[in-house]
Amino acid sequence: MRNAESTVSYEWYLSAGFVRNLVWDKLQGHMEVTPLNDIDLIYFDSSNTSPGQDVEIENELIKSMPASNWSVKNQARMSLKHGHDPYSGCIEAMSYWPEIQTAIAVTISKGGVVSVKSPFSACEVIRLAATKNPKCTSNVFKSRVSSKKWLELWPGLTIES
Repeated sequence: MRNAESTVSYEWYLSAGFVRNLVWDKLQGHMEVTPLNDIDLIYFDSSNTSPGQDVEIENELIKSMPASNWSVKNQARMSLKHGHDPYSGCIEAMSYWPEIQTAIAVTISKGGVVSVKSPFSACEVIRLAATKNPKCTSNVFKSRVSSKKWLELWPGLTIES
């Protein structure tokens, strides 16, 4: 991603529910896409971990797509927030996310090539399962499954804790 007023390039991805929900909808045979709470854009910039940078990027995205609710998070800052050793990049940061199937992301190169990235097998998302990440506590995992109503949205989903 390139900040409009800067020449700095970032590692960036659209991730989490943006990718996972689309795949689960297709696997479940939904004719319409399940509405998203937000669109997660993650990036990695260890030179500036200020939350204000996330807000600036969100504001730029809102200007170009005002109907979308953006959630922008610098994964370099997330290691500090969660008390982890510094992450080396977005992929390592995703290795701590509560569900294996949520830790998936896509990016588009300048040449228009779409890449799918995950710290786990990218094929995990096509299993129609929510699998607890071994780095996550059972309480956090169970809370997310319940609060997000995944079994109501995707009745064929298997929960693997």
